[in-house]
Amino acid sequence: MALEKVARANHRQSPTVVEIAQRAGCSIATVSRVLNRPETVAIGLRERILRIVDELGYVPNGSARALRSSRSRLIGVIVPTLDSAIFTRMLEGLESRLAPAGASLVYSATAYDLDREIRVVRNLIEKGVDGIVLVGTCHRKETLKLLREHKVRFAVTYALSEDVSIPSMGFDNRSGGALAANYLADLGHKNLAVIAGVTRENDRASGRLEGFLAMAERRGIDRSSIVVVESPYDFSRGRAAAKIILNQNRDVSAIFCGSDVLAVGVLRGCKEAGLRVPEDISIIGFDNLDIAEYLTPGLTTVDVPARVMGEQAANYFLADHTSLDIHSRVELETRLIVRGSTAPARDRQ
Repeated sequence: MALEKVARANHRQSPTVVEIAQRAGCSIATVSRVLNRPETVAIGLRERILRIVDELGYVPNGSARALRSSRSRLIGVIVPTLDSAIFTRMLEGLESRLAPAGASLVYSATAYDLDREIRVVRNLIEKGVDGIVLVGTCHRKETLKLLREHKVRFAVTYALSEDVSIPSMGFDNRSGGALAANYLADLGHKNLAVIAGVTRENDRASGRLEGFLAMAERRGIDRSSIVVVESPYDFSRGRAAAKIILNQNRDVSAIFCGSDVLAVGVLRGCKEAGLRVPEDISIIGFDNLDIAEYLTPGLTTVDVPARVMGEQAANYFLADHTSLDIHSRVELETRLIVRGSTAPARDRQ
């Protein structure tokens, strides 16, 4: 009976270890062992308790502990991948503002897995972070619920949220894709292809693709004629995607890639297919990574203001409550950087 009273009292707030124990039919000590030393608990019971932990959205409230003693001065950053330099500049921008203020970054990668993101968020809250930076606007409802319930300041980057209650420092991915399509149309290209990132649960990849297709259509190119391949952001996958496109339509004269990583692979794939860039085929990337300038030919690409985005996100986390509104939404612009990988369309004999 005492256990039930304690559980009811806490249910109105956030779930507790007591409530988890009650629902799992075990002792509080067992729940504690699962949370701290899971290998000491039998797998069947352990999985049952962890399932209840997920259902209730339980997080050990390290954030509250940190704030009671002193601010943790930790900002968590959750990115899809650390395998390439795509997010490095944003991290550099964050650190350049946060470090002088005595704050530090704790970052983790999700491999584009939104379910993993929930677990990472829960772990960061447990560590007592003062804030969390997310990438993109596509997240599980449970993720945002956790952040709000535990009153952890958060913001999204690399995109702009349509929900005004979600702070965002980013850019319009559709506009970036449209820049590429418009430029290729200006060069007279009509036989187009796109190698997009995997669009499922990725608003950045889907936005770039849709922006490109919509602008191409505006410029008189039938979107159904555009060859579209989705691919993970990987050099070898870009190379393979280029071969798929060229096997499907050898007349393609320009390829837009949803990232510079893909574009590097495409350059290799086109060379292996006996095509010269840009004489036979033009290639555009997205991100303007450092490598883009040093390729041969240099890569035409859509520049993402990643460092400034990181700086603006840091400003939001450092702002006091009186100036939060000023920093809670920052829209940045993309721009096309023209280099040697694009040229006017030319008929191939």
